Amino acid sequence: MSGCASNIADLRTNYVLPLHSCDGMMQRRSGKHEEEGVGGQCQQQLAGGRINNDDTQGSRSGARRRRLVAPSAEQRSPSARVAYICLSIMALTIVICIRSSKRPGWWTILALLAFPVLLALYVAVRGQHANEQLVAGAFVTSIIGNQLPRSVTALAAALAAAAFSLATRPVQTVSSTPAKDHNDDKNRARTSSDATGMQLKTKAVLSCIFMIAVLLHENFQIWVVSATYTPSHEPPYPEALQDNGRIVIRKLADMANLQRRDIQSLRDTFNVQWALVSSAVAGALVGCELKLGRASHRNMFAVAMRALLTLGIVRFVRTISFLLTVLPSQMPSCYRSHFPYPVPDTWNEWIMVGMKPAARGGCNDLIISGHATVTSVLACVGVSVADNAIFSVAVWSLLAFDYLVEVYQGYHYSVDMWMGA
Repeated sequence: MSGCASNIADLRTNYVLPLHSCDGMMQRRSGKHEEEGVGGQCQQQLAGGRINNDDTQGSRSGARRRRLVAPSAEQRSPSARVAYICLSIMALTIVICIRSSKRPGWWTILALLAFPVLLALYVAVRGQHANEQLVAGAFVTSIIGNQLPRSVTALAAALAAAAFSLATRPVQTVSSTPAKDHNDDKNRARTSSDATGMQLKTKAVLSCIFMIAVLLHENFQIWVVSATYTPSHEPPYPEALQDNGRIVIRKLADMANLQRRDIQSLRDTFNVQWALVSSAVAGALVGCELKLGRASHRNMFAVAMRALLTLGIVRFVRTISFLLTVLPSQMPSCYRSHFPYPVPDTWNEWIMVGMKPAARGGCNDLIISGHATVTSVLACVGVSVADNAIFSVAVWSLLAFDYLVEVYQGYHYSVDMWMGA
């Protein structure tokens, strides 16, 4: 057997390459694999090695051929099939509405906006992970619930909150291991995790306090910039700046024969703002807390902390922006419909007016859009936790429409929405 082993080693060294080198095996297969003095057992071992190497080479070459062959129609991904189906339905709906309706433009835009909703619905039903389904399901549920009476949607929200509270209730676990050392290790691990959790919760609370302080400061500065821009207090009011984006949008609306009420009805139908709130709060944060799918490594307080910090920093940048450069409002007599006229003279009255919440917004706090900052942060939270490309396309498509409506109605300049997004 020692002679057989030495002969096998010589043959492998001189004639046969290692098994992972398929090209060398093919080149040296024509060489001599048998020598005089090698027994039948040695030949069987070599033959077995060649067979295994041939099988390995055949499987790898077959894999290469399979990669080179384009997938057939039956082998396409489900996402591609659903995209084809949605596009077909959308095209058929557009054709039917244009030929049969008195308002073809309205129905065409409605069909175009329904396509992202169908994509989000597909993710909610056929998503591969629970986090995708929950976030997309909350987004679609909010849009569908917007078509129902308020009492029904309020009941559904209350039931969802109750279900979340029951799913996240604390459960005490009793250890059955009597070993003292093992219990000490578990207690130390539990103490360290609790400390980390309290630290993260504290950061989230501090982030919330920071954002509230920024919003109070912004609210006061909105009054300051409006009160100090005296040309907007009485006629003749200053003319609005030329907004090329608004001009293009209004031209397209006129081509589609859409009135202001038609565009507002489309916006109210989808109500993207509350859909983003549902997907970010009822979907993303709840999914992180319940450790669903690929969001199992995310922490609800960490996500909330980052969102609040981002929103607070962006709102602070917005405040500095509209204080540095004052843009005239696109709405005439905006000041008199929002703030007291004439402007108060005493500091006490100034502070009291500035501390009142500007629920209806201001007049000259245009760049950057506060509406766009909030909705963009909510969209980022939802799509980051969902981690699905199809859902991301659906969310940002509907959000772009919401921004276009904001520009069309004259509440903001195009640059305000662009910078806010």
